[in-house]
Parts: sequence; C-alpha cells; structure tokens
Amino acid sequence: MSNISIAGNVGTDVVLRYAKSGNAFVTVPVAVTTGRDDTKATHWFDVKCFNTLAERISELAKGERVIVKGRMREDEWTSKEGKTVKKLRLYADDAGPSWRWEPRGSRSDTVQEHAVSAVQKGFEIEDDTEPF
Repeated sequence: MSNISIAGNVGTDVVLRYAKSGNAFVTVPVAVTTGRDDTKATHWFDVKCFNTLAERISELAKGERVIVKGRMREDEWTSKEGKTVKKLRLYADDAGPSWRWEPRGSRSDTVQEHAVSAVQKGFEIEDDTEPF
C-alpha cells in the first residue's frame, strides 16, 4: 500500500476515545481544498490516529491546519440495519499541526499581539523620574 500525504483543516473538534484494550484513538475529518476561484473544490478525508499520535492530535481544534501522512484503507462493517457498509479512510502514520498559511485571527496572531504588548509594557515608565 502506498503512503499519501495531505494538508488540510480539521473539520470538527477532535474527541479522544479509548478502545476496550485501553488504546487511544481518534477519527477526525480533514478538509483539503484544491484549485482557485471557479475551480476550487474541497475533499474530505476521514483520518484515523492511534495511541500517542491520537492523544496529540486530539489537542487540535476545529479549523486548525494539519499535515497527515499515512495509508488509505477501506474499512468494512455491518450497520445496525444489517447492511454492509464500506468507507475509505486514511490511517495516519504521522501527523501534526501545519503553520503554513495560518489564517488571520488565529492563535499565532494572538501570541504576536501578547508579545508586542509585553515588550511595550516593559518600556513604560511608571513615574516621571528618569530611569537612570
């Protein structure tokens, strides 16, 4: 099976769950947008992560940009109605946040504003006396 890599945005808040064996896992939808203007299209991938990777990915919030590398696999199960259901999923071998093209108003903008504020506050003089 070939590896693929995707970069996209987390589609929902990630919920960390545990199997009966105690292993952590998450299934998270990732939206990958391709093209521009008239040719723009969004493709959704269901990404499965396990164990430590699942615990780390569960810290990402909806809308955050993520990079995932893994293998495509078709899962098959029987629904409650007794029908066979098949779904193609990306099983992650590696994943993490992507800081490329982070939107305005994101976490990095907030950190930047707090850093600038802290530096400016350090230069404020509390009284009218000379500092030296």
